[in-house]
Amino acid sequence: MLIHIGAGYLVKEENIIGYFDMDGKVDSAVTKEFLKKMEKSGCCDTAGTDLPRSFVLTAEKNRSAKKKTEKRSDDKVIFTHISTQALKKR
Repeated sequence: MLIHIGAGYLVKEENIIGYFDMDGKVDSAVTKEFLKKMEKSGCCDTAGTDLPRSFVLTAEKNRSAKKKTEKRSDDKVIFTHISTQALKKR
């Protein structure tokens, strides 16, 4: 099933790892570091031009990393203006 996460951006439901609220979650040092690393590696995208309210972490389910701690090339962070509650209902 495909989930619409904003501005015509569709993601396979099976590839979604989680929805994260931008309020409060981004204040964490660990989250900030993770988002910076993802942005530097070119793994961030934006669904729409509005101010993001949440972000979606995705990864292809049929691929695996050599080590559990290794970042897979198909991991992606997608910023969206849709709230986490609205995304969960979809």
